[in-house]
Amino acid sequence: MGFDEFDDEFDEDLGSPTEKTPTDEIQSKTPIVKGPSGGKKKSLYFTSTIGPGEKKQKLIVDDANQINAIKETVGNIFGLNPSDFHLSSGGVTMDEGSSLSEYNVDDGDEVLLIPASTAG
Repeated sequence: MGFDEFDDEFDEDLGSPTEKTPTDEIQSKTPIVKGPSGGKKKSLYFTSTIGPGEKKQKLIVDDANQINAIKETVGNIFGLNPSDFHLSSGGVTMDEGSSLSEYNVDDGDEVLLIPASTAG
């Protein structure tokens, strides 16, 4: 009995490459740069004061990114809706329509996630 006799058993239709694959459903956590790109990379510590216990995450962020895009990424990391919090650094609440470069943040600085109800 030779191997040639089994060829027909493996002619299954495994689908065409145009069908949706699991990788199509993966969403990037990298903020989309809206506006000028190529800003300076800043290593920042994002600290969530929302919920029980303080959570901290270090991220490298391009300072040309808009605050709203950064909020979306940080929200994904901490499991929060971006509309439920504001970002604050040095006592200043960051405006969503601004870019990070408009704020005086340096490498190693801490950015707080504060509940939207207490932001000023």
